[in-house]
Amino acid sequence: MPRSKPLPPPGKSGAPREPRGILELDRFSEASLQQWKTLSEDLDELERTLYYALEPERRRLWPDLLAALQQQVETSLEIHNWFRIATYSHSLNPLSAGGSLLAYGGRFNPGADLERGTLPPWPALYLAEDFETAFHEKFQMGSDERRDGLSAADLALHPNVSHVTVRLDGRLARVFDATSPEKLDPVARVLGRIKLPERAGKLKRKLQIQQNALYMIRTGKQLFEVIFSHNWRRLPVQFDLPAPSQVLAEMIRDAGYEGILYPSTRHSGRCLVVFPGVLREGSFIALVDKPPHPETVDRLDASTADTLAGWEVLPVQMRNRQR
Repeated sequence: MPRSKPLPPPGKSGAPREPRGILELDRFSEASLQQWKTLSEDLDELERTLYYALEPERRRLWPDLLAALQQQVETSLEIHNWFRIATYSHSLNPLSAGGSLLAYGGRFNPGADLERGTLPPWPALYLAEDFETAFHEKFQMGSDERRDGLSAADLALHPNVSHVTVRLDGRLARVFDATSPEKLDPVARVLGRIKLPERAGKLKRKLQIQQNALYMIRTGKQLFEVIFSHNWRRLPVQFDLPAPSQVLAEMIRDAGYEGILYPSTRHSGRCLVVFPGVLREGSFIALVDKPPHPETVDRLDASTADTLAGWEVLPVQMRNRQR
């Protein structure tokens, strides 16, 4: 939201104004609230214009975008003793991707709450190469950190909930390496052929958005920053629209990759997202340790992908949107 203008100084003969505090809302006028409402509507129109006007352009360039992504030297990946942290209620099926389908999804997969007509949900399994990276990704802070005396468990959205940590081995035949900006240069060059919609430009000027705060992707560095430096949840949560990382993930899946290797935005390690629906024969993610229950599916591969996709967490009508 735009920042409000500072309050005018008190009159020469008037008493000093009270300091700003918890009752600041009492100072808002009807005019200022209407102004903020108008600005909010303009911002909403801007974001929708950017998505719905650019999406046809991306589809027009889809073959070129996929070809650019496929320029990367085909990379297989073997993992040993990687980690995944899941809530205890899912401990019998820690390889299930059902949780990724809920709400707005994850960084590289859309969830069920995105606006219909944008991206349909697809399942994704997220893991990290070491425990601390997995912990940071799950709780947004380290296992031994304290903030104002509070631990990660205290600050969690669902505090006082137990979690289970599993170790994983596996192999993927084809992984897209997104660990550095230059890896994204080819696809960024294709995206650079798309111009800012005229209406978006007018709204940008009306909202007085700085030049470097809204721009069209031209380089791999810019794309890397948008995917990893920005809060990916902003567009899904505020506008029900896909995040740029989710849009890119659709391209990568369609280009034939089974997952994406990427740097953690919370810690020094790497993360991996696996797309169960496109796993090839011979690719798998498996539990290192024997599961406590005999019915636990301990290996995600092409034969168990449907079982572990997790579509059962969604209403029946929503499952029909799967790709």
